[in-house]
Amino acid sequence: MLSTELNKLVKISFIGHPAVGKTSMLKLLSKNTIDRIYLPTHGFDLKTVKIESFTLKIWDLAGQSSYLKAYSKDHLLGSDIVIVVTDSTPRNVLRSRELINYATHFVEKECPIIAIANKQDLQRTDGRMDPERVREILKVQTYGLTAINPAERINLINIIRKELEQVAIKRGMR
Repeated sequence: MLSTELNKLVKISFIGHPAVGKTSMLKLLSKNTIDRIYLPTHGFDLKTVKIESFTLKIWDLAGQSSYLKAYSKDHLLGSDIVIVVTDSTPRNVLRSRELINYATHFVEKECPIIAIANKQDLQRTDGRMDPERVREILKVQTYGLTAINPAERINLINIIRKELEQVAIKRGMR
């Protein structure tokens, strides 16, 4: 690979507890059909997605606690962006705060860690929090999303595009 191509290669890691929508987001980005049947990720899934001139290597890390403790450290290393996915329930948001604290030990200080407050379509029916409340608790930039809705693809791309700007600045590309 040419150095300019390598400079535009970005590693994004999706982390979060089980059934929060990490795989649905990966499918949303890669234009795959989103199933409503929950099948847990074993280990990790890896997809390559192009956004503008960037080639994204997106890692969807399994959310089971035994996997998170044993392997996530190895998969977080070298991440350019970490996206913590929460289902916006109070319990999961609090557990996601622990994941953010954990991830900070394995990524560079300049690596953006953001949150996606997923399942916003359920917010009013079962006590899920809006993105602003999730941001207050997690203390990182937070965006609301409903990953099972294909119309949200452009919103997810715009979220990532905003973070890619920071990666480009860090690499001296802007």
